Amino acid sequence: MKLLWENEIRSSSVKYYLLKRQTPTLRPFLPSHTHDYAELFYIERGNCIHEVNKKDKEASKGDILFIRPDTVQHCLKNYSKNFSLLQILFQKGSFSYIGDRYSSTKWESLWDTEKSAKFHFDLMHQLWFENTFNRLLVSEHSLFEIEKFLLNLIGLIQDTGQENAAKTSGHWMDKALKGVQEPEIFRLGVQGFVSLCNRSPEHVEREVKKRTNQTITDVVNQARMSWASYMLIFSDADILDIADGCGFSSVSYFYKLFGDYFNQSPSKYRKSLRDQSEVKEKRSFNNFFATIPEMGVYR
Repeated sequence: MKLLWENEIRSSSVKYYLLKRQTPTLRPFLPSHTHDYAELFYIERGNCIHEVNKKDKEASKGDILFIRPDTVQHCLKNYSKNFSLLQILFQKGSFSYIGDRYSSTKWESLWDTEKSAKFHFDLMHQLWFENTFNRLLVSEHSLFEIEKFLLNLIGLIQDTGQENAAKTSGHWMDKALKGVQEPEIFRLGVQGFVSLCNRSPEHVEREVKKRTNQTITDVVNQARMSWASYMLIFSDADILDIADGCGFSSVSYFYKLFGDYFNQSPSKYRKSLRDQSEVKEKRSFNNFFATIPEMGVYR
């Protein structure tokens, strides 16, 4: 089976990218297939097996995978119950333009068909990816935001220091930053995070600050917001129940924090994204890097 860009966009207007957010319940995943466009997808939640040219590769939350146009036959299988992914699809011409303009050994290796490469984000950049993608879906300035997003992504991937960041704080910190993504932990707030570390709260606070440049409260609240976003889109749960499930005793504080993260109320967020598997850009998306003189990461 081969998927074509013109069928994906289902439109006669010119489009240079497509955003999708998917779970197995929103759209049955396809059997092994190829396509004439480039695709990168990020595992938002859960895990799966990514079969590439008949070779199985494990993929889990925080992994980004890169699929080159035409040359890869792939599918997703054995995904967990809570699985969801975020996709960005590129027209072949845009893919070629990015490669020519921002060519590097690292970037090219990520699209290596034989190696079936993947890149893993640490917690801080997982949250950046997820929150930025969510804002892209509802942004009134999506053309500008998608350009900024892609430039940031390229910059982060090419930052070799990023790959080694997880090694600097020790195994206990890695375990805690992963564990805090689970509802039974972030519901407990700071206490839940500290309980994973087997160290004094003061020491944990210092190490979290060194590792993420955030407080423990910030890390916990980001995990809560990620879960709230997931529940609002993929469940029928009442907003009050979602707030309670995230560990908020104050509903008004939940609303305030959610607004700070996503620039709209939970109800508007749910309405704008519910059952939405793709976003269509109404404006022309001419060569989206054409006016950027140099690659860099926006701060």
